[in-house]
Amino acid sequence: MMPIKDNGCYCFTFETIDTVDIFTKAMYKQIIVHSLNHFIDAKGLVVYGWCLMSNKLYFIGQSLENISLETLRDDFIVFTCRKIVEAIKSDPSERNAWLLTHFENTSAADQSPVKQSCWGDINTTAQIDMKLPQSMAEQLEFIHGLPVKERVVQYSSDYIYSSARDYIGMPGLVKITKPATVESILYEIESRKNGFRTNYNQQ
Repeated sequence: MMPIKDNGCYCFTFETIDTVDIFTKAMYKQIIVHSLNHFIDAKGLVVYGWCLMSNKLYFIGQSLENISLETLRDDFIVFTCRKIVEAIKSDPSERNAWLLTHFENTSAADQSPVKQSCWGDINTTAQIDMKLPQSMAEQLEFIHGLPVKERVVQYSSDYIYSSARDYIGMPGLVKITKPATVESILYEIESRKNGFRTNYNQQ
């Protein structure tokens, strides 16, 4: 795993245990939305972009000055695990009973700080140079494009559980920070795509 320097900007990928599809219902998706907003409002987390798929959370962020990003990441893992486990327990089903048992078995083997852990691999995939807006724009373009790649939606801005909407001026679910230079680059990319779609549809 890439070492984290406090106040640096990084791309993170949180993967569920054995890539089990947990985030298929709105109630579980909203836990991630509320958790991100809570850490933004109360913990000093800055989020520039995010995307939640059925078994992975991608986000780009950093911490405010004098706050440990590594500590925020670890606290987020524990906080979301507890919330997700509570929600699964409140939604009884045969599959959810299996999930809870699976979380217990896995966390016992991994010596997790929580009794039941829904997260598996937690990767820091890249460090973003804030002086190079193109670098962040490319990472955002990648994560925003995942729902399109998986054929969940036709256009990235149609997917509400990501920051793609925010970067084209639509209201999003998470209180992200949008660097103006990055927003401009993404706008140009989206404009080129829209031009291609218009020309293609006219043929």
